[in-house]
Amino acid sequence: MDFVYYTDKTVSQCMIALNERLQTKSAKLEGWVEKSGRFSLGVTTTVMRRFPRTTRLDARVERENGMTVIKGFVSDGVEPRQRAIIYGALVLAGVFIIISGSLLPGLLALIAPLPLNIPLEGDCNNSQILLSELQRTLKAKSTPPSPAKKAPTVRKPTTASIKPATPKKPTTSKTATPKKTAAVGTRR
Repeated sequence: MDFVYYTDKTVSQCMIALNERLQTKSAKLEGWVEKSGRFSLGVTTTVMRRFPRTTRLDARVERENGMTVIKGFVSDGVEPRQRAIIYGALVLAGVFIIISGSLLPGLLALIAPLPLNIPLEGDCNNSQILLSELQRTLKAKSTPPSPAKKAPTVRKPTTASIKPATPKKPTTSKTATPKKTAAVGTRR
C-alpha cells in the first residue's frame, strides 16, 4: 500500500525523531535512517501464536511546496473478512478439484489457507503498527496542513491620500409638522 503523510517538522527533525525512536530499548521497531530523508522501519510479530512475520515500511521524507511530505510503501496484508472469502474460495476450489478427479491439486488447494494466512494476517497487523508508529513519531497526518491564518494588516494612509477635513454645513430640517386639528365630538 502506498501512503502519503504530511508533517510540520523539517526533514532533519523527522530523521532525528525516527533515529531516537529506533534507539529506544522498549521499541520493537527495527530499521535504518539516512540523512537524505530515506528510511526503513520493520516490525516482527507472531501469527497463529507460533510463526514470526516481519513487515517492512520503506519511505522518504522530502520538502514539497513548503510542506514536509512523507511518501512510502508498506505491505498491508488482507483484512479478516476478505481473508475468510479467500480461504472459502480456496476450500471450494479444492473440493471441486477433488471431485473432478485430481486428488493432489485438490488437497493442496484445501490446505493452502494455513500457510497463506501467515503473510496475509501478519502484514495486516504489522502495517497497522508501523503506520501508527510513523504517525505518532513524526506527528504526521494524511491531510495537508492548513496554511497559517494571517492577522489582518492595517494599512497606514499615505500623505497623498490624506485630505484636509472640511467643516460640515449645518443642515436645516424642512420637514413639515403635522397640523393639529381639533376633534369635534358629539355628546349623547
